[in-house]
Amino acid sequence: MDTGTYPKPQTVSFIHDHLIAMRINISTDGLLTGQFRIQYTPTIVLADGYGREHYRSVGFLPPEEFIPAMMFGISKYHFQIKQFDKADVLLDRLLKQYPSSRVVVEARKLKGTV
Repeated sequence: MDTGTYPKPQTVSFIHDHLIAMRINISTDGLLTGQFRIQYTPTIVLADGYGREHYRSVGFLPPEEFIPAMMFGISKYHFQIKQFDKADVLLDRLLKQYPSSRVVVEARKLKGTV
């Protein structure tokens, strides 16, 4: 992901606008690795400011899947904290902009509950 997904300008922009990125070295940072149960790389965990996990992606995400996966994860976060309007707006955007993404099926299910 370091050479294909992360350097893409749209990925950089999305991370800058929506996430606080943190890289954990699983061979040296046992505390965070244990807290987030990271056993395989790449693993992306979307957590809130209290360290509560709201979404997890394990395995390589190609550039065309990174943003929709993160949008879905952020939508789940908003849904879980009962910010249904924010979840709905983001899910609508995801479904419109990335209709062939592999997260679309899950996004439609979540949208059906919003």
